[in-house]
Amino acid sequence: MAGDDESTDEDQLRRWVEAVTEGRISSWRRTPAGGSRETYLVDVTSADGRSLPLVLRMESGGAFTGTEINVSKEATVYRALAGSGVPVPGVVGVAPGGAALLMERVPGTGDLADLSEDERHEVLAEFVEVVADLHNLDAAGLHLPGFARPRTPEEHATLDLRLWSDLAERGVPDLDPLVRYAGAHLRHHPPDSVARTVLVQGDTGPGNFVTDHGRITALVDMEFAHLGDPMDDLAWMLMRTAPIGVDLARHFDRYSERTGIPVLPRSLAYYEVAVQYRCAVTTSLAVARGGGARGWAPYLLVTQRYIRGMAEALCSCLGAELPAVPTPEVTPTGRAPYYEALLEGVRAAVKGIDDPRLREETRNLQIFVHHLRAIDRFGSELADQDRRDRGDTLGIADDDRSLASAAEEGGRSADREVLGYLLRRARRNEVLWASLLDRPRR
Repeated sequence: MAGDDESTDEDQLRRWVEAVTEGRISSWRRTPAGGSRETYLVDVTSADGRSLPLVLRMESGGAFTGTEINVSKEATVYRALAGSGVPVPGVVGVAPGGAALLMERVPGTGDLADLSEDERHEVLAEFVEVVADLHNLDAAGLHLPGFARPRTPEEHATLDLRLWSDLAERGVPDLDPLVRYAGAHLRHHPPDSVARTVLVQGDTGPGNFVTDHGRITALVDMEFAHLGDPMDDLAWMLMRTAPIGVDLARHFDRYSERTGIPVLPRSLAYYEVAVQYRCAVTTSLAVARGGGARGWAPYLLVTQRYIRGMAEALCSCLGAELPAVPTPEVTPTGRAPYYEALLEGVRAAVKGIDDPRLREETRNLQIFVHHLRAIDRFGSELADQDRRDRGDTLGIADDDRSLASAAEEGGRSADREVLGYLLRRARRNEVLWASLLDRPRR
């Protein structure tokens, strides 16, 4: 049984933790943090009675399990940065087969929600300086076995993006065609200049650093790290601070003063597309695998968020406009009361569940109900709109393979007509998620 297998894996990891630390586990608790992997806070009592606070990141069948983006790669980065002046957690060990990464637990938190606006800006200003220090390191002198080293300006973007394209091709059989278009465009139209080769943290921003009393104590979550263009990290920083209402661009002068690297608007716009593309591939991989550390339903929803963000970034990068699509009229069906009753039942059930994980899983079922209700209301009309648009614009029938080919070729050639159709298609799909996409994130 799957549950028995999971218990056995956890038992094996517990024994490994005690063996590698030469101590006894006194506390082991899972945190809600982490989307692609499960994260545990582990306390160990050493043989001489010292308390060792640790963090365990465990492969759990999520988006990247069994791929080149793994905890062994993350450990390589931490080890390369040890003693560099850039704060990172110390590596205690990597479990056999790369099953988990055990690290020192640094003081502080990655959650900025309880900070005032002024305190957030102070923390983020220091964070920008820490990223600047990371980019000031001599990338050629870092010991990063297995990391591709770019030789041309174009390779600073394309070496990493080819990895993501390969992940999508291998792991997502029904990749959204706008994501496919974006990937092809990014690979074939990279920036032709780069200020410096740096170690890019990737996915850098709130949640992936730790702060304690206004001081950055560690950069964490290095699984996306690669050697590349510094504008890549700046694009991640903009994306990850937008949801908390912070315009991090106001701190980029500080970054340039500290590094001597100018902020290049065209390159930054390119990497803003790349950031959304990687996120959409990540969540699409999780959906294709039936969910990950957060379950299936949330990944279906957040994939749509990233596709929306990617559409907006593509328009900004290419000077296009996000199109409007006709809003379908609500078509009530005899099933409408069933969906309302189901939503009410799930909401009521959530209130009576004490277990946090089960409560979250039950709440997530509402995502399916909202989506199915929208399909019941609008699905037929939207499908008809899309069929007519696809035929008139691309001259192809309801054929996913032909659409995938058109999207790939359109991205290569920056075809505006293909892009226009794919943007309209994405806007139509948004209608089926609108009741959730337009809500504030929890």
